[in-house]
Amino acid sequence: MGVQQLKLESVRRKTGGRIHLTPRVPRSGPVTTLCGQTLAAGSFAPVEAEADCANCIRRSQDQGRISGAFFAQDEGSELLRLSLEQAKFRKPQRAGDSPRPGAPERPVVWPTAKPPAEAIPDRLGELVTRGFRPAGDGVWRSPGGVVVKMRKQGKEWRFEELVFEGSVIATRVDEGMRMRAGDVEVNPMDDGFEVQLKKG
Repeated sequence: MGVQQLKLESVRRKTGGRIHLTPRVPRSGPVTTLCGQTLAAGSFAPVEAEADCANCIRRSQDQGRISGAFFAQDEGSELLRLSLEQAKFRKPQRAGDSPRPGAPERPVVWPTAKPPAEAIPDRLGELVTRGFRPAGDGVWRSPGGVVVKMRKQGKEWRFEELVFEGSVIATRVDEGMRMRAGDVEVNPMDDGFEVQLKKG
């Protein structure tokens, strides 16, 4: 499928800065750009101007990255619609295979589009990945909509930021502070934190 058929949208922080590309600018919630940034809900706006983020522009030429971005934003159905639309114009004809007059045309059954299978480890540094979905470079999303940002320090991934629009409960515990946001729990450990989905 041609990359040019996928319509990417432009988005920019309300405070200004670079114009990024994304599969779709959502009406609510955060947005993930092609260059892997997650802009928090309410901090961005769609723009009509051309993108000027060099990473977004470069990645917009990479069909695999664009497909991955569509699936990260639950836009996989748009990819499937485009591939089905394109398939209508490409009827496979085998050599010497002319349909018999009056023979009914058999419908073509296309397999459902699937995101590229990536092996996700059980743990990524301080993040227990079970139940989380990758949503960009170092960005993970829980089923309840909590966005967790991890940063690589040396060879180790460390918890950096949590974004959630609902209530957050912080409780002092012996080792420091425990935080609960939606379906995610951040617990202090010996030399850092452990981020995981709430148990039970």
